Amino acid sequence: MKRRIKAVLILFSFLFSVLLYRCLDIGVLHQKNFGPSNVNLIERSVAQRTFQFRIDNGRGKILDRNGKLLSAAYTPKVILFPFLKSIDWPIEKLSAITGVSEYDIKNQFIGKKEPFTLKGISNELTSEKIDQINNLHVSGLISMLSQDEDDQQLAEHLVGIARENKEQYEKQYESDRDYKPKEFGVIGLEAQFEDFLKSDGTSNLMLHVDNLGKPMFGNEVKYAKPSNPFYPVSLKTTIDKDLQQILEQAVNQAKLQKGAAVLIDVKTNKLLAMASRPSMNYQNLFSQNDNTATNFALQPSTPGSVFKTVVAAAAIDQGIVQDKQMYNCDKDLRGNYEKDKDKRKGNLTFQESFYASCNYTFGLLGQKLSLKNKDMFEMYANKLGMNGPVGWTGSVYHEASFSQFQNEGSSTFFGGSKPLEGLRNTSIGQKDVKVTPLAVANMMSTIARGGSPKQVKVVDSVLYKNGTEMFAFENQTLTDDYLSPDSMQQLREMLRGVITSEKGTGRRYSSLPYTLAGKSGTAETKKEKDKITEQNKWFAGYFPYEKPRYAFAVVSLNVKDEITSTSDTVTNLVKSIYQYDKTHKN
Repeated sequence: MKRRIKAVLILFSFLFSVLLYRCLDIGVLHQKNFGPSNVNLIERSVAQRTFQFRIDNGRGKILDRNGKLLSAAYTPKVILFPFLKSIDWPIEKLSAITGVSEYDIKNQFIGKKEPFTLKGISNELTSEKIDQINNLHVSGLISMLSQDEDDQQLAEHLVGIARENKEQYEKQYESDRDYKPKEFGVIGLEAQFEDFLKSDGTSNLMLHVDNLGKPMFGNEVKYAKPSNPFYPVSLKTTIDKDLQQILEQAVNQAKLQKGAAVLIDVKTNKLLAMASRPSMNYQNLFSQNDNTATNFALQPSTPGSVFKTVVAAAAIDQGIVQDKQMYNCDKDLRGNYEKDKDKRKGNLTFQESFYASCNYTFGLLGQKLSLKNKDMFEMYANKLGMNGPVGWTGSVYHEASFSQFQNEGSSTFFGGSKPLEGLRNTSIGQKDVKVTPLAVANMMSTIARGGSPKQVKVVDSVLYKNGTEMFAFENQTLTDDYLSPDSMQQLREMLRGVITSEKGTGRRYSSLPYTLAGKSGTAETKKEKDKITEQNKWFAGYFPYEKPRYAFAVVSLNVKDEITSTSDTVTNLVKSIYQYDKTHKN
Protein backbone atom coordinates (compact mmCIF):
# COMPACT_ATOMS: atom_id res chain seq x y z
CA MET A 1 0.00 0.00 0.00
CA LYS A 2 2.76 2.41 0.96
CA ARG A 3 4.58 1.57 -2.25
CA ARG A 4 1.50 2.41 -4.28
CA ILE A 5 1.03 5.71 -2.49
CA LYS A 6 4.69 6.50 -2.97
CA ALA A 7 4.48 5.61 -6.68
CA VAL A 8 1.40 7.80 -7.13
CA LEU A 9 3.10 10.71 -5.34
CA ILE A 10 6.19 10.32 -7.48
CA LEU A 11 4.04 10.26 -10.62
CA PHE A 12 2.08 13.34 -9.55
CA SER A 13 5.31 15.10 -8.60
CA PHE A 14 6.77 14.31 -12.02
CA LEU A 15 3.65 15.50 -13.83
CA PHE A 16 3.55 18.65 -11.70
CA SER A 17 7.22 19.31 -12.48
CA VAL A 18 6.54 18.88 -16.22
CA LEU A 19 3.57 21.23 -15.97
CA LEU A 20 5.57 23.73 -13.93
CA TYR A 21 8.41 23.66 -16.47
CA ARG A 22 5.93 24.08 -19.29
CA CYS A 23 4.43 27.13 -17.61
CA LEU A 24 7.92 28.50 -17.00
CA ASP A 25 8.84 27.83 -20.61
CA ILE A 26 5.74 29.63 -21.88
CA GLY A 27 5.70 32.50 -19.40
CA VAL A 28 9.41 33.24 -18.90
CA LEU A 29 11.98 31.32 -20.93
CA HIS A 30 10.59 31.48 -24.49
CA GLN A 31 7.98 34.20 -24.55
CA LYS A 32 9.20 35.57 -27.88
CA ASN A 33 10.28 32.37 -29.65
CA PHE A 34 8.12 29.52 -28.43
CA GLY A 35 8.09 26.13 -30.15
CA PRO A 36 9.60 24.96 -33.45
CA SER A 37 7.93 27.85 -35.30
CA ASN A 38 9.42 30.44 -32.91
CA VAL A 39 6.03 31.95 -32.14
CA ASN A 40 6.04 35.29 -30.30
CA LEU A 41 3.53 34.51 -27.52
CA ILE A 42 3.39 38.10 -26.27
CA GLU A 43 2.38 39.43 -29.68
CA ARG A 44 -0.10 36.58 -30.16
CA SER A 45 -1.66 37.28 -26.78
CA VAL A 46 -2.04 40.96 -27.54
CA ALA A 47 -3.40 40.22 -31.02
CA GLN A 48 -5.98 37.83 -29.55
CA ARG A 49 -7.38 40.60 -27.42
CA THR A 50 -7.02 43.42 -29.93
CA PHE A 51 -9.32 44.65 -32.68
CA GLN A 52 -7.36 46.22 -35.54
CA PHE A 53 -8.44 48.11 -38.63
CA ARG A 54 -5.77 48.87 -41.21
CA ILE A 55 -5.64 52.49 -42.32
CA ASP A 56 -2.53 52.18 -44.50
CA ASN A 57 -0.53 49.17 -45.72
CA GLY A 58 2.75 50.99 -45.05
CA ARG A 59 4.06 50.56 -48.59
CA GLY A 60 5.65 53.40 -50.51
CA LYS A 61 3.34 55.58 -52.58
CA ILE A 62 3.33 55.88 -56.37
CA LEU A 63 2.84 59.47 -57.57
CA ASP A 64 2.29 61.13 -60.94
CA ARG A 65 4.67 63.77 -62.26
CA ASN A 66 2.80 66.49 -60.35
CA GLY A 67 2.80 64.64 -57.04
CA LYS A 68 -0.77 63.31 -57.32
CA LEU A 69 -1.38 59.83 -55.93
CA LEU A 70 -1.60 57.00 -58.49
CA SER A 71 -1.52 54.02 -56.14
CA ALA A 72 -4.52 53.18 -53.96
CA ALA A 73 -6.21 56.43 -52.94
CA TYR A 74 -7.40 57.59 -49.53
CA THR A 75 -11.10 58.34 -49.08
CA PRO A 76 -13.25 59.20 -46.03
CA LYS A 77 -14.78 56.14 -44.37
CA VAL A 78 -16.90 55.31 -41.34
CA ILE A 79 -15.27 52.51 -39.33
CA LEU A 80 -17.31 50.38 -36.94
CA PHE A 81 -16.04 47.91 -34.32
CA PRO A 82 -18.15 44.74 -33.87
CA PHE A 83 -18.85 45.12 -30.10
CA LEU A 84 -21.14 48.09 -30.92
CA LYS A 85 -23.92 45.63 -31.79
CA SER A 86 -24.20 44.64 -28.12
CA ILE A 87 -24.25 48.11 -26.51
CA ASP A 88 -26.44 51.20 -26.68
CA TRP A 89 -25.13 54.02 -28.83
CA PRO A 90 -26.73 56.82 -30.93
CA ILE A 91 -27.17 54.79 -34.10
CA GLU A 92 -29.96 57.14 -35.22
CA LYS A 93 -27.50 60.07 -35.31
CA LEU A 94 -25.04 58.12 -37.47
CA SER A 95 -27.96 57.24 -39.78
CA ALA A 96 -28.92 60.91 -40.13
CA ILE A 97 -25.36 61.97 -40.93
CA THR A 98 -24.57 59.21 -43.45
CA GLY A 99 -27.96 58.58 -45.04
CA VAL A 100 -27.76 54.85 -44.19
CA SER A 101 -30.90 53.58 -42.46
CA GLU A 102 -30.69 52.24 -38.89
CA TYR A 103 -31.92 48.88 -40.20
CA ASP A 104 -29.08 48.68 -42.75
CA ILE A 105 -26.47 49.71 -40.18
CA LYS A 106 -27.61 46.96 -37.79
CA ASN A 107 -27.65 44.39 -40.61
CA GLN A 108 -24.04 45.17 -41.49
CA PHE A 109 -22.95 43.96 -38.03
CA ILE A 110 -24.25 40.45 -38.71
CA GLY A 111 -21.40 37.95 -38.87
CA LYS A 112 -18.72 40.60 -38.36
CA LYS A 113 -15.86 39.64 -36.03
CA GLU A 114 -13.46 42.36 -37.12
CA PRO A 115 -13.81 46.15 -37.60
CA PHE A 116 -15.40 47.09 -40.93
CA THR A 117 -16.36 50.10 -43.02
CA LEU A 118 -19.96 51.22 -43.31
CA LYS A 119 -21.42 50.53 -46.78
CA GLY A 120 -24.14 52.38 -48.66
CA ILE A 121 -23.30 55.92 -47.56
CA SER A 122 -25.44 58.23 -49.69
CA ASN A 123 -24.36 61.56 -48.19
CA GLU A 124 -20.88 62.77 -49.11
CA LEU A 125 -18.52 62.48 -46.17
CA THR A 126 -17.30 66.06 -45.98
CA SER A 127 -14.86 67.21 -43.32
CA GLU A 128 -17.82 68.66 -41.41
CA LYS A 129 -19.64 65.32 -41.40
CA ILE A 130 -16.46 63.50 -40.32
CA ASP A 131 -16.24 65.89 -37.35
CA GLN A 132 -19.93 65.33 -36.54
CA ILE A 133 -19.40 61.56 -36.42
CA ASN A 134 -16.27 61.75 -34.29
CA ASN A 135 -17.92 64.29 -31.97
CA LEU A 136 -20.49 61.64 -31.03
CA HIS A 137 -17.65 60.26 -28.85
CA VAL A 138 -18.66 56.64 -29.33
CA SER A 139 -15.90 54.15 -28.63
CA GLY A 140 -15.62 51.84 -31.64
CA LEU A 141 -17.04 54.43 -34.07
CA ILE A 142 -14.61 56.59 -35.97
CA SER A 143 -14.54 58.42 -39.31
CA MET A 144 -11.32 59.24 -41.11
CA LEU A 145 -9.36 58.93 -44.36
CA SER A 146 -8.40 55.33 -45.06
CA GLN A 147 -6.58 53.62 -47.93
CA ASP A 148 -8.81 52.12 -50.63
CA GLU A 149 -8.39 48.70 -52.18
CA ASP A 150 -6.00 48.66 -55.15
CA ASP A 151 -8.78 47.61 -57.51
CA GLN A 152 -9.98 51.21 -57.61
CA GLN A 153 -6.86 52.85 -59.03
CA LEU A 154 -5.89 54.35 -62.37
CA ALA A 155 -3.33 52.70 -64.66
CA GLU A 156 -3.91 49.40 -62.87
CA HIS A 157 -1.71 47.30 -65.18
CA LEU A 158 1.16 49.80 -65.07
CA VAL A 159 1.01 50.65 -61.35
CA GLY A 160 0.24 47.05 -60.45
CA ILE A 161 -0.97 45.48 -57.22
CA ALA A 162 0.39 44.24 -53.90
CA ARG A 163 -0.87 41.19 -52.04
CA GLU A 164 -0.17 39.43 -48.74
CA ASN A 165 2.17 36.47 -49.20
CA LYS A 166 3.20 34.35 -46.22
CA GLU A 167 5.84 32.38 -48.16
CA GLN A 168 7.45 35.57 -49.44
CA TYR A 169 7.37 37.05 -45.96
CA GLU A 170 9.14 34.08 -44.38
CA LYS A 171 11.67 34.02 -47.20
CA GLN A 172 12.50 37.72 -46.79
CA TYR A 173 12.32 37.83 -42.99
CA GLU A 174 13.98 34.56 -42.02
CA SER A 175 14.81 35.83 -38.53
CA ASP A 176 11.14 36.50 -37.78
CA ARG A 177 9.13 33.34 -38.37
CA ASP A 178 6.04 34.69 -36.57
CA TYR A 179 4.12 35.85 -39.63
CA LYS A 180 2.76 39.38 -39.61
CA PRO A 181 0.49 40.38 -42.53
CA LYS A 182 2.57 42.25 -45.07
CA GLU A 183 1.97 42.95 -48.73
CA PHE A 184 4.43 42.40 -51.56
CA GLY A 185 4.29 43.75 -55.11
CA VAL A 186 2.84 41.18 -57.51
CA ILE A 187 2.78 42.96 -60.88
CA GLY A 188 3.61 46.35 -62.40
CA LEU A 189 5.64 49.05 -60.68
CA GLU A 190 4.59 47.61 -57.31
CA ALA A 191 6.56 44.46 -58.12
CA GLN A 192 9.39 45.98 -60.13
CA PHE A 193 10.21 48.51 -57.40
CA GLU A 194 9.49 46.16 -54.47
CA ASP A 195 12.86 46.81 -52.83
CA PHE A 196 11.99 50.50 -52.65
CA LEU A 197 8.28 50.22 -51.85
CA LYS A 198 8.27 47.40 -49.28
CA SER A 199 6.39 48.14 -46.09
CA ASP A 200 8.11 49.12 -42.86
CA GLY A 201 4.89 48.45 -40.94
CA THR A 202 1.19 49.12 -41.32
CA SER A 203 -0.83 51.96 -39.77
CA ASN A 204 -3.79 50.69 -37.74
CA LEU A 205 -6.65 51.67 -35.50
CA MET A 206 -6.39 49.49 -32.38
CA LEU A 207 -8.71 48.76 -29.47
CA HIS A 208 -7.96 46.27 -26.68
CA VAL A 209 -10.94 44.16 -25.60
CA ASP A 210 -11.77 41.59 -22.92
CA ASN A 211 -12.92 38.01 -23.51
CA LEU A 212 -16.43 39.28 -24.23
CA GLY A 213 -15.15 41.63 -26.90
CA LYS A 214 -15.78 44.79 -24.88
CA PRO A 215 -13.22 47.63 -24.57
CA MET A 216 -10.66 47.53 -21.79
CA PHE A 217 -7.84 49.86 -20.72
CA GLY A 218 -10.12 52.79 -21.55
CA ASN A 219 -12.51 53.28 -24.42
CA GLU A 220 -10.24 55.25 -26.75
CA VAL A 221 -9.31 53.81 -30.14
CA LYS A 222 -5.54 54.09 -30.56
CA TYR A 223 -3.79 55.03 -33.82
CA ALA A 224 -0.52 53.12 -34.29
CA LYS A 225 1.91 53.79 -37.13
CA PRO A 226 5.66 53.45 -37.88
CA SER A 227 7.72 56.47 -36.80
CA ASN A 228 10.59 56.30 -39.34
CA PRO A 229 11.07 59.84 -40.73
CA PHE A 230 12.52 58.60 -44.05
CA TYR A 231 10.36 55.58 -44.94
CA PRO A 232 8.25 54.60 -46.74
CA VAL A 233 9.59 56.24 -49.88
CA SER A 234 7.58 57.39 -52.90
CA LEU A 235 8.05 56.80 -56.62
CA LYS A 236 7.66 59.98 -58.64
CA THR A 237 6.56 58.70 -62.04
CA THR A 238 6.36 60.50 -65.38
CA ILE A 239 2.63 59.75 -65.67
CA ASP A 240 0.23 62.68 -65.87
CA LYS A 241 -2.86 61.70 -63.88
CA ASP A 242 -5.17 63.95 -65.93
CA LEU A 243 -3.90 62.53 -69.23
CA GLN A 244 -4.13 58.99 -67.82
CA GLN A 245 -7.80 59.62 -67.03
CA ILE A 246 -8.32 60.99 -70.55
CA LEU A 247 -6.66 57.96 -72.14
CA GLU A 248 -8.67 55.47 -70.08
CA GLN A 249 -11.89 57.34 -70.83
CA ALA A 250 -11.07 57.28 -74.56
CA VAL A 251 -10.43 53.52 -74.43
CA ASN A 252 -13.61 52.85 -72.46
CA GLN A 253 -15.81 54.99 -74.71
CA ALA A 254 -14.44 53.16 -77.75
CA LYS A 255 -15.26 49.82 -76.07
CA LEU A 256 -11.79 48.41 -76.64
CA GLN A 257 -12.09 44.83 -75.39
CA LYS A 258 -8.52 43.57 -75.72
CA GLY A 259 -5.50 45.71 -76.53
CA ALA A 260 -3.62 48.75 -75.31
CA ALA A 261 -2.95 52.46 -75.74
CA VAL A 262 0.27 54.36 -75.00
CA LEU A 263 0.97 58.11 -74.83
CA ILE A 264 4.51 59.55 -74.77
CA ASP A 265 5.85 63.10 -74.33
CA VAL A 266 7.76 63.74 -77.57
CA LYS A 267 10.21 66.26 -76.12
CA THR A 268 11.32 64.24 -73.09
CA ASN A 269 10.35 60.74 -74.29
CA LYS A 270 8.71 60.10 -70.92
CA LEU A 271 5.59 57.99 -70.62
CA LEU A 272 2.51 60.15 -69.99
CA ALA A 273 -0.20 57.48 -69.92
CA MET A 274 -0.70 53.77 -70.55
CA ALA A 275 -3.83 51.62 -70.57
CA SER A 276 -4.39 47.93 -71.17
CA ARG A 277 -7.63 46.04 -71.65
CA PRO A 278 -9.39 43.94 -70.48
CA SER A 279 -9.54 45.47 -67.01
CA MET A 280 -8.32 43.27 -64.20
CA ASN A 281 -10.71 40.67 -62.88
CA TYR A 282 -9.75 40.91 -59.20
CA GLN A 283 -12.01 38.02 -58.21
CA ASN A 284 -10.17 35.44 -60.35
CA LEU A 285 -6.84 37.15 -60.92
CA PHE A 286 -4.09 34.73 -62.05
CA SER A 287 -6.50 31.83 -62.39
CA GLN A 288 -5.77 29.35 -65.17
CA ASN A 289 -7.87 30.94 -67.90
CA ASP A 290 -7.52 34.56 -66.79
CA ASN A 291 -5.25 36.96 -68.69
CA THR A 292 -6.67 40.20 -67.32
CA ALA A 293 -3.47 40.91 -65.37
CA THR A 294 -1.51 41.01 -68.65
CA ASN A 295 -0.30 44.45 -69.69
CA PHE A 296 -0.76 44.26 -73.46
CA ALA A 297 1.10 47.56 -73.90
CA LEU A 298 4.27 45.59 -73.09
CA GLN A 299 3.40 42.41 -75.02
CA PRO A 300 4.65 41.94 -78.63
CA SER A 301 1.98 41.40 -81.27
CA THR A 302 1.79 41.45 -85.07
CA PRO A 303 1.79 45.11 -86.27
CA GLY A 304 0.67 44.80 -89.89
CA SER A 305 1.22 47.89 -92.03
CA VAL A 306 2.53 50.01 -89.15
CA PHE A 307 5.78 48.16 -89.91
CA LYS A 308 5.84 49.75 -93.36
CA THR A 309 7.19 52.83 -91.58
CA VAL A 310 10.43 50.92 -90.96
CA VAL A 311 10.55 49.67 -94.56
CA ALA A 312 9.90 53.20 -95.86
CA ALA A 313 12.70 54.62 -93.71
CA ALA A 314 15.13 51.98 -95.00
CA ALA A 315 14.07 52.49 -98.63
CA ILE A 316 14.57 56.26 -98.37
CA ASP A 317 17.87 56.03 -96.52
CA GLN A 318 19.26 53.30 -98.78
CA GLY A 319 18.32 55.23 -101.91
CA ILE A 320 16.48 52.39 -103.64
CA VAL A 321 13.44 54.56 -104.43
CA GLN A 322 13.57 56.42 -107.75
CA ASP A 323 11.72 59.67 -108.37
CA LYS A 324 8.40 59.26 -110.18
CA GLN A 325 8.73 55.48 -110.24
CA MET A 326 5.27 53.91 -110.37
CA TYR A 327 4.10 50.69 -108.77
CA ASN A 328 1.17 48.66 -110.02
CA CYS A 329 -1.03 48.47 -106.93
CA ASP A 330 -3.69 46.54 -108.83
CA LYS A 331 -1.46 43.59 -107.91
CA ASP A 332 -1.47 41.74 -104.60
CA LEU A 333 1.51 41.05 -102.36
CA ARG A 334 2.71 38.18 -104.60
CA GLY A 335 2.41 40.22 -107.79
CA ASN A 336 -0.80 38.59 -108.93
CA TYR A 337 -3.72 40.65 -110.26
CA GLU A 338 -6.19 41.45 -107.46
CA LYS A 339 -9.43 39.57 -107.99
CA ASP A 340 -11.33 41.91 -105.64
CA LYS A 341 -11.77 45.21 -107.49
CA ASP A 342 -12.13 47.09 -104.15
CA LYS A 343 -8.51 46.18 -103.40
CA ARG A 344 -7.17 47.55 -106.70
CA LYS A 345 -5.48 50.90 -106.14
CA GLY A 346 -4.01 51.64 -109.58
CA ASN A 347 -0.51 52.87 -110.34
CA LEU A 348 0.98 54.69 -107.36
CA THR A 349 4.24 56.41 -106.49
CA PHE A 350 6.28 55.30 -103.49
CA GLN A 351 4.73 58.04 -101.36
CA GLU A 352 1.20 57.28 -102.53
CA SER A 353 1.81 53.59 -101.86
CA PHE A 354 2.61 54.50 -98.27
CA TYR A 355 -0.53 56.66 -97.93
CA ALA A 356 -2.75 53.91 -99.35
CA SER A 357 -0.74 51.12 -97.67
CA CYS A 358 -0.09 49.20 -100.91
CA ASN A 359 1.17 45.72 -100.05
CA TYR A 360 2.66 45.10 -103.48
CA THR A 361 5.00 48.11 -103.30
CA PHE A 362 6.28 47.39 -99.81
CA GLY A 363 6.55 43.66 -100.35
CA LEU A 364 8.78 44.39 -103.35
CA LEU A 365 10.87 47.04 -101.54
CA GLY A 366 11.19 44.95 -98.41
CA GLN A 367 12.42 41.98 -100.37
CA LYS A 368 15.08 44.09 -102.14
CA LEU A 369 16.24 45.57 -98.84
CA SER A 370 16.48 42.21 -97.08
CA LEU A 371 18.40 40.63 -99.93
CA LYS A 372 20.80 43.56 -99.79
CA ASN A 373 21.32 43.07 -96.04
CA LYS A 374 19.65 40.27 -94.09
CA ASP A 375 19.52 42.46 -90.95
CA MET A 376 18.05 45.51 -92.72
CA PHE A 377 14.71 45.50 -90.86
CA GLU A 378 16.33 45.13 -87.47
CA MET A 379 18.87 47.83 -88.27
CA TYR A 380 16.22 50.42 -89.19
CA ALA A 381 13.88 49.43 -86.39
CA ASN A 382 16.86 50.18 -84.16
CA LYS A 383 17.46 53.57 -85.82
CA LEU A 384 13.80 54.47 -85.22
CA GLY A 385 13.66 53.30 -81.62
CA MET A 386 11.33 50.36 -82.24
CA ASN A 387 13.74 47.49 -81.61
CA GLY A 388 12.46 46.69 -78.11
CA PRO A 389 12.73 46.43 -75.21
CA VAL A 390 12.69 50.23 -75.25
CA GLY A 391 11.90 50.94 -71.59
CA TRP A 392 14.43 52.48 -69.20
CA THR A 393 17.16 50.02 -68.21
CA GLY A 394 20.31 50.92 -66.32
CA SER A 395 22.38 50.70 -63.17
CA VAL A 396 20.59 51.19 -59.85
CA TYR A 397 22.80 50.78 -56.80
CA HIS A 398 24.18 47.22 -56.95
CA GLU A 399 21.94 46.09 -59.80
CA ALA A 400 23.66 46.64 -63.13
CA SER A 401 20.62 46.12 -65.36
CA PHE A 402 17.48 47.31 -63.63
CA SER A 403 14.35 47.62 -65.81
CA GLN A 404 11.57 50.04 -64.91
CA PHE A 405 8.93 48.07 -66.83
CA GLN A 406 8.05 44.56 -65.71
CA ASN A 407 8.31 41.80 -68.33
CA GLU A 408 8.58 44.12 -71.33
CA GLY A 409 8.65 42.01 -74.48
CA SER A 410 11.31 42.11 -77.20
CA SER A 411 10.79 42.90 -80.88
CA THR A 412 11.17 40.12 -83.45
CA PHE A 413 11.45 40.42 -87.23
CA PHE A 414 12.36 36.93 -88.37
CA GLY A 415 11.80 33.56 -86.77
CA GLY A 416 14.38 30.93 -87.64
CA SER A 417 15.30 30.80 -91.34
CA LYS A 418 14.57 33.60 -93.81
CA PRO A 419 13.12 32.04 -96.97
CA LEU A 420 12.62 34.33 -99.96
CA GLU A 421 8.90 33.63 -100.15
CA GLY A 422 8.51 34.93 -96.56
CA LEU A 423 10.30 38.24 -97.07
CA ARG A 424 7.30 39.98 -98.62
CA ASN A 425 5.06 38.94 -95.75
CA THR A 426 7.63 40.21 -93.27
CA SER A 427 7.87 43.49 -95.20
CA ILE A 428 4.23 44.31 -94.51
CA GLY A 429 4.43 43.45 -90.80
CA GLN A 430 3.09 39.91 -91.02
CA LYS A 431 4.66 36.49 -90.50
CA ASP A 432 7.19 36.63 -87.65
CA VAL A 433 7.15 40.39 -87.04
CA LYS A 434 6.08 41.27 -83.50
CA VAL A 435 6.46 44.54 -81.60
CA THR A 436 4.97 46.07 -78.46
CA PRO A 437 2.67 49.13 -78.47
CA LEU A 438 5.28 50.85 -76.27
CA ALA A 439 7.96 50.25 -78.92
CA VAL A 440 5.66 51.50 -81.72
CA ALA A 441 4.83 54.66 -79.76
CA ASN A 442 8.55 55.16 -79.14
CA MET A 443 9.20 54.95 -82.89
CA MET A 444 6.62 57.67 -83.50
CA SER A 445 8.16 59.80 -80.75
CA THR A 446 11.61 59.40 -82.33
CA ILE A 447 10.30 60.41 -85.78
CA ALA A 448 8.33 63.36 -84.38
CA ARG A 449 11.39 64.61 -82.51
CA GLY A 450 13.68 64.06 -85.47
CA GLY A 451 16.49 62.99 -83.15
CA SER A 452 18.10 59.94 -81.64
CA PRO A 453 15.97 57.17 -80.14
CA LYS A 454 15.64 57.37 -76.37
CA GLN A 455 14.66 54.88 -73.72
CA VAL A 456 11.11 55.40 -72.47
CA LYS A 457 11.15 56.42 -68.83
CA VAL A 458 8.22 55.88 -66.44
CA VAL A 459 9.85 56.72 -63.07
CA ASP A 460 11.81 59.94 -62.62
CA SER A 461 12.99 59.53 -59.06
CA VAL A 462 12.59 57.88 -55.68
CA LEU A 463 11.77 60.29 -52.85
CA TYR A 464 12.23 59.90 -49.12
CA LYS A 465 9.21 60.38 -46.88
CA ASN A 466 10.25 63.99 -46.24
CA GLY A 467 10.33 64.72 -49.98
CA THR A 468 14.09 64.79 -50.52
CA GLU A 469 15.53 62.80 -53.41
CA MET A 470 16.85 59.32 -52.72
CA PHE A 471 17.65 58.28 -56.31
CA ALA A 472 17.19 59.89 -59.75
CA PHE A 473 16.88 58.00 -63.03
CA GLU A 474 18.86 59.82 -65.70
CA ASN A 475 17.58 60.10 -69.29
CA GLN A 476 19.21 57.53 -71.56
CA THR A 477 19.41 56.97 -75.32
CA LEU A 478 18.80 53.63 -77.03
CA THR A 479 21.44 54.09 -79.72
CA ASP A 480 23.59 56.78 -81.32
CA ASP A 481 22.86 55.34 -84.78
CA TYR A 482 19.83 57.08 -86.21
CA LEU A 483 18.24 58.27 -89.44
CA SER A 484 19.69 61.24 -91.30
CA PRO A 485 17.77 64.54 -90.96
CA ASP A 486 16.74 64.50 -94.65
CA SER A 487 15.45 60.92 -94.46
CA MET A 488 13.61 61.71 -91.23
CA GLN A 489 11.94 64.75 -92.79
CA GLN A 490 10.71 62.71 -95.77
CA LEU A 491 9.35 60.11 -93.38
CA ARG A 492 7.48 62.78 -91.38
CA GLU A 493 5.92 64.17 -94.55
CA MET A 494 4.78 60.68 -95.58
CA LEU A 495 3.19 60.07 -92.18
CA ARG A 496 1.31 63.34 -92.57
CA GLY A 497 0.21 62.29 -96.07
CA VAL A 498 -1.53 59.25 -94.58
CA ILE A 499 -3.98 61.76 -93.07
CA THR A 500 -4.17 64.43 -95.78
CA SER A 501 -4.13 62.35 -98.99
CA GLU A 502 -7.40 61.28 -100.57
CA LYS A 503 -5.89 57.81 -100.79
CA GLY A 504 -4.68 57.89 -97.17
CA THR A 505 -5.76 55.16 -94.76
CA GLY A 506 -5.95 57.76 -91.99
CA ARG A 507 -8.01 60.38 -93.80
CA ARG A 508 -10.83 59.90 -91.27
CA TYR A 509 -8.63 61.86 -88.83
CA SER A 510 -8.20 64.89 -91.11
CA SER A 511 -10.93 66.90 -89.33
CA LEU A 512 -9.56 66.43 -85.79
CA PRO A 513 -8.75 69.66 -83.89
CA TYR A 514 -5.05 68.73 -83.72
CA THR A 515 -3.17 68.03 -86.96
CA LEU A 516 -2.18 64.38 -86.98
CA ALA A 517 0.55 62.29 -88.62
CA GLY A 518 0.67 58.52 -88.38
CA LYS A 519 0.26 55.07 -89.86
CA SER A 520 -2.49 52.49 -89.69
CA GLY A 521 -1.99 48.75 -89.58
CA THR A 522 -4.15 45.66 -89.94
CA ALA A 523 -2.57 42.31 -89.20
CA GLU A 524 -4.22 38.97 -89.93
CA THR A 525 -4.12 36.81 -86.80
CA LYS A 526 -6.64 34.03 -87.51
CA LYS A 527 -8.07 32.36 -90.61
CA GLU A 528 -10.89 29.85 -90.96
CA LYS A 529 -11.47 28.22 -94.37
CA ASP A 530 -9.31 30.85 -96.11
CA LYS A 531 -11.35 33.63 -94.52
CA ILE A 532 -9.80 36.12 -92.10
CA THR A 533 -11.77 35.96 -88.84
CA GLU A 534 -9.50 37.90 -86.46
CA GLN A 535 -7.15 40.85 -86.91
CA ASN A 536 -4.98 43.27 -84.97
CA LYS A 537 -6.01 46.84 -85.76
CA TRP A 538 -3.39 49.53 -85.12
CA PHE A 539 -2.96 53.23 -85.45
CA ALA A 540 0.17 55.03 -84.29
CA GLY A 541 1.32 58.59 -84.79
CA TYR A 542 1.93 61.98 -83.20
CA PHE A 543 0.33 65.44 -82.88
CA PRO A 544 0.25 68.35 -83.46
CA TYR A 545 2.14 67.80 -86.69
CA GLU A 546 3.75 71.27 -86.84
CA LYS A 547 5.05 71.24 -83.25
CA PRO A 548 4.81 67.64 -82.00
CA ARG A 549 4.02 67.16 -78.32
CA TYR A 550 2.39 63.73 -78.09
CA ALA A 551 3.28 60.39 -79.67
CA PHE A 552 0.94 57.44 -79.31
CA ALA A 553 0.04 53.91 -80.34
CA VAL A 554 -3.33 52.17 -80.09
CA VAL A 555 -4.06 48.53 -80.87
CA SER A 556 -7.17 46.36 -80.72
CA LEU A 557 -6.14 42.71 -80.63
CA ASN A 558 -7.90 39.76 -82.29
CA VAL A 559 -10.95 41.70 -83.46
CA LYS A 560 -13.35 41.30 -86.37
CA ASP A 561 -12.95 43.54 -89.40
CA GLU A 562 -15.90 45.80 -88.66
CA ILE A 563 -14.75 46.71 -85.12
CA THR A 564 -13.84 50.43 -84.83
CA SER A 565 -12.41 50.51 -81.31
CA THR A 566 -8.96 51.61 -82.53
CA SER A 567 -10.15 54.53 -84.66
CA ASP A 568 -12.69 55.58 -82.03
CA THR A 569 -9.99 55.54 -79.34
CA VAL A 570 -7.71 57.76 -81.46
CA THR A 571 -10.54 60.20 -82.22
CA ASN A 572 -11.64 60.40 -78.58
CA LEU A 573 -8.06 60.79 -77.35
CA VAL A 574 -7.05 63.61 -79.69
CA LYS A 575 -10.28 65.56 -79.15
CA SER A 576 -10.07 65.24 -75.37
CA ILE A 577 -6.40 66.25 -75.18
CA TYR A 578 -7.13 69.27 -77.39
CA GLN A 579 -9.85 70.40 -74.97
CA TYR A 580 -7.57 69.69 -72.01
CA ASP A 581 -4.71 71.73 -73.48
CA LYS A 582 -7.02 74.68 -74.09
CA THR A 583 -7.62 74.98 -70.36
CA HIS A 584 -4.13 74.10 -69.09
CA LYS A 585 -0.78 75.74 -69.52
CA ASN A 586 1.52 74.07 -72.02
